[in-house]
Amino acid sequence: MRGVDRALYEAARLRRRVVLRRDAVRLRRQEIGPWRRAQVAIADYDVATVEQLKVRRRSDTVYIFGSGASLNAITPNEWAAVAEHDTFGLNWFVRQAFVRCDFHLVRGVSDSTLRSSGFEADLMSYFSTLAENPCFAEAVLLVQHEQRAAAANVALARGLMPRRPILPFTTAPGDVPSRHFEMGLTHSSSTLHDAINAAWLLGWKRIVLVGVDLYDRRYFWLGDDDVRGLDRERGAVSSDAHSQVDMGFIERIGTWASILAEEGCTLEVLNPRSLLTRTLPTHALLPKES
Repeated sequence: MRGVDRALYEAARLRRRVVLRRDAVRLRRQEIGPWRRAQVAIADYDVATVEQLKVRRRSDTVYIFGSGASLNAITPNEWAAVAEHDTFGLNWFVRQAFVRCDFHLVRGVSDSTLRSSGFEADLMSYFSTLAENPCFAEAVLLVQHEQRAAAANVALARGLMPRRPILPFTTAPGDVPSRHFEMGLTHSSSTLHDAINAAWLLGWKRIVLVGVDLYDRRYFWLGDDDVRGLDRERGAVSSDAHSQVDMGFIERIGTWASILAEEGCTLEVLNPRSLLTRTLPTHALLPKES
């Protein structure tokens, strides 16, 4: 590389580093305000302990819910059978009216950034829906509580978080399940990992994934040909496989299943068509007798 080209290259690298550093500082400043206010606001909530949540368990089985369209195919008798055990929601499962939700994990609620108008709209929609949905009236909320927890921090700081018992959690480093709640929950590549990690640490022996389909991008509250805004921006259609499929998600869940099995906990999937059946056994749901 000639001297002039080298100088231009280095100057461009320096400008990029300056821009990235400036953006990082701006984001950190935007995060710090809500984080500090959230640390104060959380004192007004009923903060539960891990042991208190363990006592609330109805059985050794917990159903963890994604938001795939297969939820619409579950029959009323099957939902009644699910309700005999513990139920655990995450993400936009807050829109459901199928079943009582005992535990719900609050992490990222928006595909938009903290600085965009989309974040504000998603924030208001998410927490108002969570607060008003009677299926979540008795739910314990597992709430991300650390500086990077943009959605939860803003919700706590502004009083949008529903007045339910909450269990704060942080993010554990690495890609395998955290073995102690105090060390945080492993996020890996999805909020589903947080929920699985939490369920294992809270003592369930059988964890069943429901509405985690992956073979398409349909969601239970949308029409068959509709997709979420982010998928629309990506040019995806409802019949496309989930974006996580090509990112090692299925294999990673299989690895987690092996780790949990060594500890006496079974990880299963309800939908026999789910792509997770490549690495997980299918759960046999026995409908409650009418």
